[in-house]
Amino acid sequence: GYYDMHIEIFENLEEIANFAKRLEYAGFFIAASPEFYEKNVGELRKIAQKFGIDIALGIVIKPKNKEEMKRYLDMYRRRVEIIAIYGGEYEINRAACEDNRVDILFNPEFGRNDSGLDHICVKEASENNVAIEINFNEILRAKNRPKILTFMRRNVKLCKKYGTNVIITSGAKSIWEMRAARELASIG
Repeated sequence: GYYDMHIEIFENLEEIANFAKRLEYAGFFIAASPEFYEKNVGELRKIAQKFGIDIALGIVIKPKNKEEMKRYLDMYRRRVEIIAIYGGEYEINRAACEDNRVDILFNPEFGRNDSGLDHICVKEASENNVAIEINFNEILRAKNRPKILTFMRRNVKLCKKYGTNVIITSGAKSIWEMRAARELASIG
């Protein structure tokens, strides 16, 4: 089954689960802070059971630097299923790709004038089993869509070359931005 591995909606959790089920997802990941995870892990488990859908339990870290990223990884790696790192800064992108405790690198091109990754990062991501995200919502919201698509295309080419996993996510910030798996697959 399909999973949407980046949903940024933090209220009406039952409504999200119900809608994801209607979109025929096997599960999804709420890209939440460690604080949100701590407060809501019990409720997320109950909702997953009630709707018969898998909710991947984990956190997203938006580190200021690689030291902060490593601190969070030390604290949470054994406690959660998924850890995603918000990328953008090259230092963070590279550190995330080099660390096998990271599952997904979100938005490596965020706020940049390049794709945010090079062959070194992508090769490391492949060796450490770190998936690189293509965020559909970033494409939709981009002020300069051709530029973002060019960066994402470059990252996908690099990932293909080095056998690095690529995931396509909705990046939904509201229930109406959630997309069916087939729609996201067509972006690929």
